[in-house]
Amino acid sequence: MTIEDDIACMKQFPLFRSLPKPRLKLVALMGEKLKFDAGTRIIDEGERPEGVYFILGGEVELSHARADGHTKRFVLATGMVFGDVPLLCDQPYVGMVTATSDVSALRLPRDLFFELLETIPDFSIALSRDLASRLYKLADAVLHSEKVH
Repeated sequence: MTIEDDIACMKQFPLFRSLPKPRLKLVALMGEKLKFDAGTRIIDEGERPEGVYFILGGEVELSHARADGHTKRFVLATGMVFGDVPLLCDQPYVGMVTATSDVSALRLPRDLFFELLETIPDFSIALSRDLASRLYKLADAVLHSEKVH
């Protein structure tokens, strides 16, 4: 994949759409492109976040095994983000993240993520909107007992 292909993939995320092309190029170069085979454990429950993951292709599952033996889980797919919430809250992951298919992702290291938040207002606004949208969907699902995704 070329840098131009990486930039095109990044533009599928609202967080990156407002970034000028030179900044997108910098993020593409500084971000870490990762590949995970289906079944790979990406993050362990309780692990401290070191970056934010943008799913470029594939699906991951966030899961938590409860004491009663039941497991709560939900799936994140292409175009979705994980790791931003625990990073912003300075908290460990509340569940395990596992690739349920072959996954390609871009991981932004903590420092780069916070630099983007501090220096690019449009990035901060886009993140706020994304977080608010996810919170709204979660509240709707919890209150109406629907599947969270």
